[in-house]
Amino acid sequence: MNKKKLFPITNAGTVSILTVFVILAMVAFALLAYMSARRGAGYSGQFTKEAQAWQEARSQAFEKIASIDREFYEAYENGTFSELLQEEYGFPIPFEKGKELQVTLIPVLPEENQGRLYRITSFKEVNTEEWEGNSSLNLLDPAELTQN
Repeated sequence: MNKKKLFPITNAGTVSILTVFVILAMVAFALLAYMSARRGAGYSGQFTKEAQAWQEARSQAFEKIASIDREFYEAYENGTFSELLQEEYGFPIPFEKGKELQVTLIPVLPEENQGRLYRITSFKEVNTEEWEGNSSLNLLDPAELTQN
């Protein structure tokens, strides 16, 4: 009986090529993970910067509200508070390029607002610059359709 020698499927060359492909795949995935982590760190830094700017603007707004409250209290003690009841007090606090915190409050009698002399009617972030949508895609050009 003659036995034919069969070559094994996995010889030294195939194993080496497979090892090279596995290493290349691992390097590619490592690069993708690094790029993703770097992009995430950039977004995180940007978010942190925006959050800090918002908190600083919020703190300035509360300081301004406290000074207005002192003025209201002095007017209430002097008996001139009734003259202020028809007015609305609003002020903006810029905190980023194109954004500001707008605060509006009205004076109220202490009996109407649990002892406070004011009511905050608006405390919101507002965009001060107009949005320009300058990214457009020309997916279908009608001029090319009529030429054919």
